[in-house]
Amino acid sequence: MPGDILKLKSLLMERILAAIDAECGAIEASYQAAQDEATNEESKPEGKYDTRALEASYLAGAQQERLNELRGVRQYLAALPLKTFNANDPVAATALVELNSDGNRSLCFLLMFGAGYIIDLPDGRRVKTVTIKSPLGLAISGKVQGDYAVVAVAGRETEYEITGIW
Repeated sequence: MPGDILKLKSLLMERILAAIDAECGAIEASYQAAQDEATNEESKPEGKYDTRALEASYLAGAQQERLNELRGVRQYLAALPLKTFNANDPVAATALVELNSDGNRSLCFLLMFGAGYIIDLPDGRRVKTVTIKSPLGLAISGKVQGDYAVVAVAGRETEYEITGIW
């Protein structure tokens, strides 16, 4: 079983890295377009209120910053050792956690960075990446199988039972 879990986590990580690569590609293209706009001859100001080139350079700078951030996240995740957990191990980074909330089961993959990706598994289940510092990550970190966690977001509380940790 641990070997199967490590294979599953490796597959998850491959798909997360591929999603990050795709996101980097889109940001790179957008950065290049903004950079071209900022330096294009036609973007020279036509008056003191014409700020197209300045705005494009700000946009290019922000996109470059996001690109650098994503590349750092990718590098970190690519080198991250994947661990296996059992029911008595507290939830921590690289834990695959099954949650039950009012009969709705979900899977989350807990990471330090790289939240918000939804990965489809070969068996049809979906896994959402969650960071330890997110409301859900904070609520389940350190808990073991059978524990409950309450997450309050926008004034609404949701209770989760931890039904599996791998």
